Amino acid sequence: MSQRKKKGEFIVERNYVDDQRIIEPEKLEIGGVDMSGRWGLLVLPRTIEDFDHSLHAMVKNHPRGRNIDRCWQCGNCTAACPVAEENPLFNPRYLIYIIKLGYKLEIEKFGNYVYFCGSCGRCSEVCPKDVDPSGVMEAIGTALRRKP
Repeated sequence: MSQRKKKGEFIVERNYVDDQRIIEPEKLEIGGVDMSGRWGLLVLPRTIEDFDHSLHAMVKNHPRGRNIDRCWQCGNCTAACPVAEENPLFNPRYLIYIIKLGYKLEIEKFGNYVYFCGSCGRCSEVCPKDVDPSGVMEAIGTALRRKP
């Protein structure tokens, strides 16, 4: 007996497609041709409609997060981060980006990674815009804990 494979497993770059956007019909016939399973697979477009800017406002109001809007996404913080080197899911540049954007789905998915920050300050030393990413990570963590 064959084991059920992961939904949409044949999609190139599958890790970038959320499960709820994949439609893989068990039974689909089009013009007398069986298009079930992999052949009938559909990926719904990624239309982002759910934004929440309240976290961004909370981070900006935190003393260590006040410079978040200076970030221009150069990536120096992530490149200098020893935690990001060991765990690629921790990405200060991306965390700042999704907070500024207010992208709720991504914040829910990656928000807890902010607590990986060891506050070593290397990111803040290399930041050309004086954002203080280490402080912003602290402010994001505080905002996430206070968010209802």
